[in-house]
Amino acid sequence: MNALLAVVTVVTWGSWIAIAQTADGVPEQTRALYATAGSTVVAFVALAIGGGHVLFGFRAFWLPFIGGLVWAVGAFGAFRAAAKIGIARAAGIWSPMNIVIAFVWGAILFGELDHFGLVKIIVLVAGFVVLSFGVAFVVRSEESELPAEVSSSTATSAVPAPAPAASASASASASASARERARIGLLWASLAGILWGTYFVPAQWSQTPGHVADLPLTLGSLLGCLAMALLSRSRIKLPVGTTAIQLVAGLVFGIGMVTTLDLVSRVGTGVGYTIAQLGLVVNTSIGIWVFKVPRPGSRAAHIAMRGIVLAMIGGCAIGALG
Repeated sequence: MNALLAVVTVVTWGSWIAIAQTADGVPEQTRALYATAGSTVVAFVALAIGGGHVLFGFRAFWLPFIGGLVWAVGAFGAFRAAAKIGIARAAGIWSPMNIVIAFVWGAILFGELDHFGLVKIIVLVAGFVVLSFGVAFVVRSEESELPAEVSSSTATSAVPAPAPAASASASASASASARERARIGLLWASLAGILWGTYFVPAQWSQTPGHVADLPLTLGSLLGCLAMALLSRSRIKLPVGTTAIQLVAGLVFGIGMVTTLDLVSRVGTGVGYTIAQLGLVVNTSIGIWVFKVPRPGSRAAHIAMRGIVLAMIGGCAIGALG
């Protein structure tokens, strides 16, 4: 059963953002709102199938609900990061950070490192080191592509080349703009990494079954995303086709949410969430081969893949500790 939960979690969490991104021109707040709307449907179905009922107490309802609010802000950060630097790079940042943050919370709140001997501690530290190198490669892949993009756009322009001084100035300005975009994207991805490594902790702390805790958690996410969409005055009403795509992404995410909560309750906070982050493989593949960011076969893509492989190795090593 644990293996099935792990596979479903990896596939769904690795694909739902990519599904949402297939529709262009949708504000990040609106994407997050529709995703939570779809996952709310799954939460109600899971509760009905799994049995049980929601208790409106602090531990059973409000703790997961608070976690949902945290998730909502993280989702906004993830969509912003994907828009700035692409799904592959963004996921290459937030997924390893999710693992680190989850293990920190697992150690602090749930004592999940108390039974670790010296060998496991060494493997854990080594895994984190490898993860760090992987993230560094992903960041480097973004930087390596910036000069190429600038020079490419200059070389292929149909407009006659300006004077050398003006050309150099324009190139420097474009490069600075691209680097600023990359920096902002990395910051948003880091925010998503921190918050998405934290949101499930209140639900786990509540000691409520996953299919029961998922409903208040999802309702918290829905309220948080709705508040962000309204406050930013984002366009909420979408064409029918675009609405369908966003809701499907939410349904896929909702399935992953249920399986993740059950997986975490079975194998522990750090290990369960580490396994969930293996969706990075799916994210990266879609980002490079479907959205072509970074371009398939480019130097940046090769560097990003090396970093993601390192992050995966570190994540698998940590996940195996359970």
